[in-house]
Amino acid sequence: MRAAKAYPKGRLVRREFRLARIDMTVWFASKAFADLCDRTLVERKYEEPLATRAQIYAMDAEADGWEPPARWNEEAGFSSREFDRILAEHDRRGFYHHDAPSWQFYDRVDAVGVQTLPTKLGIPPWEFGSPLRLFLHWAYAAVGMRLTHAATLGLNGRGALIAGASGSGKSGTTLAGLLNGLDSVGDDYVLVEDGPSLVAHSVFAMLKQDREGFRRAGVAIAELDAAEVNWRGKIELDASKLCAKGLASRMEIHALLLPEIARSRRTEVEKIASHEAALALAPSAVFQLPGDATEGFRFFADIVKRLPAFRVKLSEDPVEIAGTIGSFLEGTGRNAD
Repeated sequence: MRAAKAYPKGRLVRREFRLARIDMTVWFASKAFADLCDRTLVERKYEEPLATRAQIYAMDAEADGWEPPARWNEEAGFSSREFDRILAEHDRRGFYHHDAPSWQFYDRVDAVGVQTLPTKLGIPPWEFGSPLRLFLHWAYAAVGMRLTHAATLGLNGRGALIAGASGSGKSGTTLAGLLNGLDSVGDDYVLVEDGPSLVAHSVFAMLKQDREGFRRAGVAIAELDAAEVNWRGKIELDASKLCAKGLASRMEIHALLLPEIARSRRTEVEKIASHEAALALAPSAVFQLPGDATEGFRFFADIVKRLPAFRVKLSEDPVEIAGTIGSFLEGTGRNAD
């Protein structure tokens, strides 16, 4: 962190990101990384009280005078729990990516972070659709909010979190809804703010789905055939390219939905126990975002207590799926029980 702060600012690319509830200044060693964040992060559309500010240094070994990331001594082993504990004692957070060695550190007191990469775009493959996500997670968690691994759908400002394991149908359900009259603030990571009402905010612009999934949903754009797939075999496209309205900025959350690919004739929505919802939401939301795990489990336990939870057994018709979920959302708060 000292080395990043002392690095000549004239060699770095500065960006100011005005995101949901946070202003973030990022100093990039690489313009390519800065451009990726420009394309992917969602600037807030409306003025709202700031919860926090942060300053991040995104450095890489191709920058003049910046050393390559140190490798962890693999022979000594690596315990992420012990790593987190040592950092937490000094009110810091961190992450080490083994395959292409890189580090991320964040100081919660000063709200300053540094990332050191082996190459200009040497981030882990899962972060191309959600760059800087760990810094956002740590900054939000420091002020009592959570970056959450969940999708969303809403109608007239009222919405639901959509949770579940990979392959359960979260992204497909979100895409079906967005293309057929519903709103969304994201299909992978969203900011959840717990207050008098539970609110989800948009942070990342990209929607993820495999090529066939986009086609089933009725997407027919030139970018689809030429697009490269990510590490999970999915294409990442800006939501504004899929529908004119793009993503909504925020929505109040009134339910938790767990999709299931049932291929039934009609989509069915059935009430489920809160512990099923907790198992779908909390583990991935906590373990995919290291640091603050205890606070994370408390946060999501509170959400599960507050929200009615439902399993959504999906048909194969995206229009019908959107219609059923839209009708359900119109009834949340009145006849959801």
